[in-house]
Amino acid sequence: MIQQLRLPKNTVNFRQNDITKKPDKHSESEIVANTLRTRVLQKYDKTLNAMTEYPVKGLKGDVNSDFYEFLSMGIIPYLAGSGMFMAMFNLINKHLTAKASLRGKKMGLGVVLYGIGKTLSNDFVTRPVAWSTGVDVELPYRNIYCTLPTKPGAEAVIDHKHQQRKVYDSIEFFRKDLIAKDPRYGVKYYDGIAKKLGMGDNLNDSVTETTPIIQSIVSSTKTAKSLTSYCWAAAAVCVAAQDSWAEFFKAFSDRPKYFGQEGEGFLSKVGGKLVNTGKNTLNLSKTFIKTFGKACKSLWCGGENVNAFRKHAGKAWLLFTAALTIGLTYNVIHRAKQMGKLANKDLIDKKQERVVI
Repeated sequence: MIQQLRLPKNTVNFRQNDITKKPDKHSESEIVANTLRTRVLQKYDKTLNAMTEYPVKGLKGDVNSDFYEFLSMGIIPYLAGSGMFMAMFNLINKHLTAKASLRGKKMGLGVVLYGIGKTLSNDFVTRPVAWSTGVDVELPYRNIYCTLPTKPGAEAVIDHKHQQRKVYDSIEFFRKDLIAKDPRYGVKYYDGIAKKLGMGDNLNDSVTETTPIIQSIVSSTKTAKSLTSYCWAAAAVCVAAQDSWAEFFKAFSDRPKYFGQEGEGFLSKVGGKLVNTGKNTLNLSKTFIKTFGKACKSLWCGGENVNAFRKHAGKAWLLFTAALTIGLTYNVIHRAKQMGKLANKDLIDKKQERVVI
């Protein structure tokens, strides 16, 4: 028997707080320019929220937690593991020999260069694909959403929250709506893609006709990016393993310290420390760049008094990584161009009774 269930208060009240009463230019999701600054800020914002806000919401059982936040927290084990790895080899440096201490510092540097190499190397694939096909798989946007009431019967506060996402996060359902309403893109975005792919200029519906090819480009580009990024990350770790870094670590240990003079005022001490910090940062940056170049050269040429494998292993890995990146990137572009030509109706000989594709 089914009984009728009466809720004590079958209404939902909505109100708007003072912060969101006035129209805000960031009150709707919008595409943002794909620049280095944007990527750094998005990565910082996403990482900060993954370490502070998202875990708290998840543990509280907040109804506003979603799968995006769950996936974002996947970076925490990487950071925690990297920190523990670096600490394990460096906190006991004073109890180790100079050679062991140097190895521990290089391992810590390897963790940092691994992350940098894996992130920056994505452009080796995505940029050429964007230039050749018009499809930027890393195109970012700010996803704006409003929170739901956290308790039954509670008032829904219209509070705008944001998430750092990419237009092509979903291959099948990428954000066509954002592309359509953005004056920088719109239909001309798809027209440009069709032109670069060789599909012609006068398409009846460029959105519909280019969508399957765009989805194919996004899928193959993400695969190529994933494979090559790990290879470049491994190359970065190999760079960090070179003995050339002893020069940088020595310069870091011997950097000048600032000691205030007797009777010196507080503001004078602060100013002196800031000036000293600036000089040290500039000098260490120059030393780092110089040492990085030497380490790359050492990896390419091999060390002295080593066997043939160790002498050529670094060069072989760099050549393999570069060849893999070029090959996979070319494959993405070539396949896209072929699909575009096959879809170009102007290339079909209308005199033939049938055309085999």
